[in-house]
Amino acid sequence: MLENLIRHHKKNKKQIQSRLKEFKENKTATNSEFLGEMAFCVFAANSSAKMGLKAAELLKDVLDMGTLDDYKRVVYKKVRFYNKRTEYLHYNKEKLNELLTEINAKNKKLKNDKEIIMNHLHELNHHERRLFIKENFKGFGMKESSHLLRNLGYEGYCIIDKHVLNTLKELNVLKNNIPPKNEKEYIAIEKKLIAFAKEHNINIDELDLVIWSYKTGEILK
Repeated sequence: MLENLIRHHKKNKKQIQSRLKEFKENKTATNSEFLGEMAFCVFAANSSAKMGLKAAELLKDVLDMGTLDDYKRVVYKKVRFYNKRTEYLHYNKEKLNELLTEINAKNKKLKNDKEIIMNHLHELNHHERRLFIKENFKGFGMKESSHLLRNLGYEGYCIIDKHVLNTLKELNVLKNNIPPKNEKEYIAIEKKLIAFAKEHNINIDELDLVIWSYKTGEILK
């Protein structure tokens, strides 16, 4: 399998790098665009990237100003677990607005108030950035926080989903494919994934898309 994975990486490297370049353009995302990426991640979690994309598109027109009922109305029976996920997303929208107010009050030198959240994330270190997402927003554990940050253009965050776990087990990097139960276990697996990428000369940010596309046949988000 290792040879096939490496071959797949070489074959799709340009397309994968192009997708990562698109993510990096999100480093200047507005507060509204940040919420849009959050919508994708909330609905993609334990579902699929296609589901996340569909939900984000459906919610686009009501995302910034909509009520919880607005959220539920536009995704009603069109995505999985729409009740719980819209509740998470609406909570996150309100929480984001609170955080924007707090951050802005502390830092009057912000050049663009439309990019408050991204300016704040830029100021945090690698570990703090992921914890900030995880501790402030509903539906965001280590995996989902890593996914959001990767989509916002940040490097070095591993999205340890079922595809990654299954692949690592098949390659004997892990003894089993049991999902990590806590932050400590997540980081332990992440370190093994980073070491594997380094050993085989694959950029760690490319590796996630390499595994994902190898397993699913698509290079999405």
